[in-house]
Amino acid sequence: MARFILDVETEYDKNNNVLTDIKKGCEIFADEYLSQKFNGGAVSITCIDKHNTGQFHEENRFNKLTSKQIRNFNRR
Repeated sequence: MARFILDVETEYDKNNNVLTDIKKGCEIFADEYLSQKFNGGAVSITCIDKHNTGQFHEENRFNKLTSKQIRNFNRR
């Protein structure tokens, strides 16, 4: 099975609370797009960081998962 990194911009309110429903967005993306494109095969997406920290950059040397993101993935 192939694995990918998908970055989704997170929106915040004036009190810095997350407004974006990342989990729902990922479920919709996996269910309605990926499973159709891959003939209904098994598709899952795991949110490892709901904030805009550790985002990916155009320069590859900055594209590293944080220890916290790896721990979050391993806890699922």
